[in-house]
Amino acid sequence: MRLKIAIVLAILGLLVLGTGIGQRTIWLPPATVTAATPAQVAAAPLTVIGPELLKTRDGQFTMTIKSAGPMQLAVGRVDDIMGWIGDASYTKIGAANSDFTELAATSTKGVATVPNPAGSDMWVSEEKATGELSYTWQSPGHGDWALLLSVDGKAAAPTDISITVDNEAGTPWAVPLMIIGSALLALAALMFLISPNKAKGAAAPSVGRRAAGRVPSDPATGALEVDKLVAARASAKASSGSADPVASAAAPSTIAEARKTDAPVPTPAKDAGEPKSAAAAPSDATSALPAVLLNPGSAADSDAAAAAKDDGAKDNAVKDNTPKDSADKDNGAKDDDVKVPAVSEDSAVSDGTESDANSNGTTDTEKDSDGKDSDDQDSDDQDSDGNGSAGSGLDGVTSFKKQEPRKPRSRNKGGAAGAKDTTAQDGTSEGPTSKDKGGQDKNELRASESPVAMVTKRMKASLRWGAALAAVLVAGSLSPAVAADPSTPAPASATAEATPVFPGLLDSQVQRIATAVATAVAAGDDAKNAKELESRVGGMALQTREANYKIRAKVAKQAAMEPVNASKLLANVVTTTTTWPRSAMLVTQGENNSLPQLLTLVQASPRENYKLVNATPLLPGQTFPKADKEGTKEIALDSSDGLAMSPADAIAALSDRLTKSDSKFKGTFNDSVYIQSVLDTQANITKEAKDATYVFSHKASTEAPVNLRTADGGVMVVVGYNFGITGTSKENATLTVGDDAAVFTGGKETTKGFSLNYAEPVVMYIPPKDGDGKVTILSATRNLVGGSFTK
Repeated sequence: MRLKIAIVLAILGLLVLGTGIGQRTIWLPPATVTAATPAQVAAAPLTVIGPELLKTRDGQFTMTIKSAGPMQLAVGRVDDIMGWIGDASYTKIGAANSDFTELAATSTKGVATVPNPAGSDMWVSEEKATGELSYTWQSPGHGDWALLLSVDGKAAAPTDISITVDNEAGTPWAVPLMIIGSALLALAALMFLISPNKAKGAAAPSVGRRAAGRVPSDPATGALEVDKLVAARASAKASSGSADPVASAAAPSTIAEARKTDAPVPTPAKDAGEPKSAAAAPSDATSALPAVLLNPGSAADSDAAAAAKDDGAKDNAVKDNTPKDSADKDNGAKDDDVKVPAVSEDSAVSDGTESDANSNGTTDTEKDSDGKDSDDQDSDDQDSDGNGSAGSGLDGVTSFKKQEPRKPRSRNKGGAAGAKDTTAQDGTSEGPTSKDKGGQDKNELRASESPVAMVTKRMKASLRWGAALAAVLVAGSLSPAVAADPSTPAPASATAEATPVFPGLLDSQVQRIATAVATAVAAGDDAKNAKELESRVGGMALQTREANYKIRAKVAKQAAMEPVNASKLLANVVTTTTTWPRSAMLVTQGENNSLPQLLTLVQASPRENYKLVNATPLLPGQTFPKADKEGTKEIALDSSDGLAMSPADAIAALSDRLTKSDSKFKGTFNDSVYIQSVLDTQANITKEAKDATYVFSHKASTEAPVNLRTADGGVMVVVGYNFGITGTSKENATLTVGDDAAVFTGGKETTKGFSLNYAEPVVMYIPPKDGDGKVTILSATRNLVGGSFTK
């Protein structure tokens, strides 16, 4: 049975191991898979590769883009790209299908041509290629990103796009199958190597109905009892025609009948010295049976009968070195078929002891195929013979063997002890070859535990070792189970449905924009040409530089304006606004800047770049407020949420404070060098005016204010004022203006009056409600931008 199980395990192990190896070799799927756009896609000037595709496999893919000519690729946020596209026609490429064979493609109709998208400030990066572009995606930051493909805004954008990713159709069962197959093979080998020990002596005796067909316990008997019985029947049949009634008697039908028929008739021994009657001569039918079967009831019935037996038979038993198992069987057969006559009390006691010993020595192997013990089988045999427990006695008187109470049987220790007791009482001497070094019969040890029990125990031990080995091998291929940490907080999306916001510009974009602005300003300053500024400068910054160039063209001694530098970039504030206009503020200080410069940038629309609208120095003694590095909100002009006052109120208050020295808003603002400078200038002009009257005004331009939240909950407000000075002549007195103003008025003298206009950009800080409570002027300056004479 063990061999069959081992063969089955070996076959299963080979099949499982081969399957695991096959999954890593001949059945291994391709390492990569590719999905491409459909063949028929409508032409459009722009192609958008959406975030659904870019999030494929967490961005771990390689993209291939093919075009008939030159092409350009731009990386930007989804809102920025869609804002730039506006109403133009475009094709959107989405994620791959479930089979990862085709990319989704959707066409949207609109305007057929657009400006060239190359060079936009909203693009984080750009690439150009001709024919084919192999692109590896890497997300620049948090949020949703997309790719914009184009040629020049007029020609059709590329749509032949494919992505290649690692094949996820792996072989997760390959390693477990190889481990399990190896474990099964190891278990099979273990069962092959560890086989049960075979019995070296004769098998345990079998008694009962079916004992006649089994090999006898005593190898000296020569042939099977069945063969002997057949020979006896054949001899009886051959002599059936004889006139002798004894010779023609019927042959025995069972071993028990043969034994009874051939047993000698016992004669009472009246005197110890009187010779016994000769035993009946065996018939031809039973002459072929061995001596042990011819007289099964003698030689052990009692001590007296044993002494009367021929000593030569005893010597022969010693010489033949009969195994203990054969003696046990003879005793068992004697108990089964013949009851010993009660000769003496000592003999009865001795016989009872032997019976108990043999009963205790019975093992599991002494049961017949019907599952009955030898005792039960003996009863059956006796009943079938019609003898019960009675036998032939002296003088024809029936005698009964003394019955002893049956002792409980033990399968191992009791059986061995019983065998020892029987040997001692029989007085049989065993040869050295049947005992081990300690003098204990080896057959006794084998009889104490049946071969089936030994095989079962060893098979269970082998299975336990094999199961343990398989468990260790399989456990080594498994990852440890990790329990969920109950202390881990739930994702933010599970607790709050807040829409994530991201800065409109990354640091790399800010630096690139600052460089572009500084380059454009430097080019205009060098050429004194305002057209050089138009691509990157607008608003009040363009106005002041254009006026400065005009003045400098006629007035040699006129100083140039403060230069704009991209470095050193000290700070930057960008908004999270997804609509337009958008704004940002940079703080830079170059080698030719005496004070740090606050550069205010505005992007008026998606297809425009950021432009410098104000450039003002950070006033002495002021500190630039901190802002959120991940982007800040831009609040409405009339919003006072969490503020000491709204931006609109602060702008109006500053206008009154700059105009009037006794303004009611004097306590609203902290002391400022700029406010004091303006008030002093106005007071001096008024004091020196003898032939004219002067009116001062500070009117704010609220068309495009910039209001940026700070980290402490306050807000920075960038606003441009128009500082106006109007002089009126008294009694046609002659009024004179400076050389710089004369560039705009067309002359230096007038008898009626004049008006001068100054650009006055201001950056103020409004604290939160629980803050200082006063508004601070962070940065401000003024520059002459126009003038005229009164007509």
